Amino acid sequence: MIITKQELAHLDADAQRLLAIHERGLHTALLAEVDELSKQGPLLPGVLGVASASLAELERYEEASKTAHAALEQEPRQAWLHRALSRGEAGQGHWDRATEAARAAMQLMPAEPFYLANLAECQRRSGQLDLAIRTARQSLTLDPEHVASLNELGLALQAQGDRGGALEQFRQAQRLQPGEPASFLHEGRLHMGTGAVGDARRAFREALRRSPGLEEAENLLARSLGGGAAWQAVILHLMNLSRLTLVGWAIAAFLYYLFFRLMEFIWKYFPIMLPVGQVLLVASLLWILGGALLGRILRVALRAGW
Repeated sequence: MIITKQELAHLDADAQRLLAIHERGLHTALLAEVDELSKQGPLLPGVLGVASASLAELERYEEASKTAHAALEQEPRQAWLHRALSRGEAGQGHWDRATEAARAAMQLMPAEPFYLANLAECQRRSGQLDLAIRTARQSLTLDPEHVASLNELGLALQAQGDRGGALEQFRQAQRLQPGEPASFLHEGRLHMGTGAVGDARRAFREALRRSPGLEEAENLLARSLGGGAAWQAVILHLMNLSRLTLVGWAIAAFLYYLFFRLMEFIWKYFPIMLPVGQVLLVASLLWILGGALLGRILRVALRAGW
């Protein structure tokens, strides 16, 4: 969600069409559409706002901020455009600027929990925990069942050391929106911080049940196994190998082919390297195929709780 229903009614036709593309997660395609529209004349603020949101989703945060600024130059009274600017600044780690933009959005629509929750997040990330708690509670006064505000209140309380209060907020968010994984991830991280690894794994598995493709939950489950940084890096590498798509395997096969041709070139001029090269080729193949298989087994085991 990047815009409220109230503001959505005022969007121009192009922006509404682009918003539908954004909500389907087709951010690269959306930006291509924006590029085509720019050839027809100056872009309207609604189009720029949606483009900014997609740039942020692609982690092109600096461009997202610039695009949001361009939109606000035309229409400074739209709260959702200030939020778009806030997300762009947040992605760059500029939490003071993000908080300023989030506050501007909230001031334009002070009774909208969506913008209050965003402000609470920025305040929390910039270290203003008391303000974040106050803002989140203000949002919940307006809508006691606003899940994003419950999560933000929980995260701010957790940062202040009130783990019991934080857990209460996360559990309430889970009851209100049981199909969303975010509050389960928050609960799992909270338990990890207290050393309650079993409770953390349960929460991460609950997140996976709600979103089976959620890599973040799988990675957190892997981290719950403990071990040093090197061990964790190996586990995550194996899991990432098992996640390769058809395109990923095609790229891996091409790189392996290039490696093979390089070995052939070396053998031609340095025959003594033949045994070493053969060992390297076999080891590489076993690492890729065997690693993917081990990663898959590990992911199944983590999900099943073995």
